[in-house]
Amino acid sequence: MQADSEKLRQAWIKAVQNSIATAFRDKGDNGEKLDRKSSTSTGSLDSGGEPKERSLKGESALQKVLTIPGNACCCDCSQPDPRWASINLGITLCIQCSGIHRSLGVHFSKVRSLTLDTWEPELLKLMCELGNKVINQIYEARREELGARKPQPGDPRHEVEAYIKAKYVDRRFVRRPSDEELRNKVVSLSKQEKRLSSGSEHLPPKAPPPTPKLHPGSGASGQPAAASGAEARRDSLFCPDELDSLFSYFDASNKLRSMKSADSGIQNSADGSREMLVTTASTNSLAEAEAAESPPMPATLPPPSPCKQVLFYEPKEYSPGLQLYWASCARSLPDMAEALAHGAEINWVNTEEDKKTPLIMAVHGGSLVTCEFLLQNAANVNQQDAQGRGPLHHATMLGHTGQVCLFLKRGANQNAADIDEKTPLSIAVEAANADIVTLLRLAKMNEEMREAEGPYNPSGHYNSDSPTEMQYRKCMQEFISLQLEESD
Repeated sequence: MQADSEKLRQAWIKAVQNSIATAFRDKGDNGEKLDRKSSTSTGSLDSGGEPKERSLKGESALQKVLTIPGNACCCDCSQPDPRWASINLGITLCIQCSGIHRSLGVHFSKVRSLTLDTWEPELLKLMCELGNKVINQIYEARREELGARKPQPGDPRHEVEAYIKAKYVDRRFVRRPSDEELRNKVVSLSKQEKRLSSGSEHLPPKAPPPTPKLHPGSGASGQPAAASGAEARRDSLFCPDELDSLFSYFDASNKLRSMKSADSGIQNSADGSREMLVTTASTNSLAEAEAAESPPMPATLPPPSPCKQVLFYEPKEYSPGLQLYWASCARSLPDMAEALAHGAEINWVNTEEDKKTPLIMAVHGGSLVTCEFLLQNAANVNQQDAQGRGPLHHATMLGHTGQVCLFLKRGANQNAADIDEKTPLSIAVEAANADIVTLLRLAKMNEEMREAEGPYNPSGHYNSDSPTEMQYRKCMQEFISLQLEESD
């Protein structure tokens, strides 16, 4: 695997080392339970066991969220110093309003404590992209026009509850756009996407160094493998020893320890040690690792294909779903929130564009936080387009490592094949994207270990008491955090 910079390489190494150290502690505790359960009743993963530097809890999360315009007071009653938040709406709440939001159900509002819960970096960043001011401009746009009184601190609960239901359930104060306004919004978002796709941050990833010809005992230029290997610069995010420690945690059973798995990419050497097949100038290259399951790779890796620009075609009709679709690609969370307030379906399908969904468009937009917002609002992580490709397929094809981690964390099915019978793993192998190959294999091993430890749980619903599950989540969260740091 390759890192674009020494800083990123060192960060990945540190992330894995932290996960390994935590794994040994967790293993010794024999299934110690997580320190806390998330206060939200969603199906998303808790993060109570994550390393401190990769999660924020208590005052740190509170301070960051309260600095956003409007967040210093409750979004619905203006009570100062709120301590709760609705994570799918992106707002802060006082304790009374948070209780009312809970009663609405998670399909309207998902409540989490700003001081008691641990906050994943991607969720905290989502909160900072929205805020009370943005959301109230949407959900209270017509409040004064309609003469509705906003609750104040100390008002009776039943009055506050009636207002909140009118605001979020009935959406009584939302201003509906005219057909012309909606058209202008969609066209503007499509143009914004084009500007983003031409920017530097949407350039395709750097090409990995050329892979040598696959001749036993020789390097890329016909020199002995040892000499070639000595000169090779280490571009991999992990060295074999680091991968040995990482994967050995999941391979706890004698059965798995003795077998050679084509899915794991790990083999036992003659002396009993384990080797990870990585891209080097020697014979144990990534291409050789996949020889049995994919077509032979070229002697040198071709440069990556440019990111395919998403083209805008005049649709048959304009709808809130179309606004959500293009806002997801343009990475505009306020416009996405507005589209949902106008009644857009979170899994809206664009039948004129290969049946792509807003989540798939968010992948093409390149923003991990945009994907997180859609997932928090119940987007289907496995919904496929007309080519049989889900969000995980698209993230793999584009080389978006952070999104791959996020989708795996949310239970994406990595075994799903498209109409060409290609899975995300086979796509990553063909693209020689060793980072994503490793992450997909790690997820696969976690599934195997879950089956070995007990009754298999459906994707996205994890047994938080399992040491294997805890370690897997910590590792994936590390990778997501690193991607967010690099995007800052």
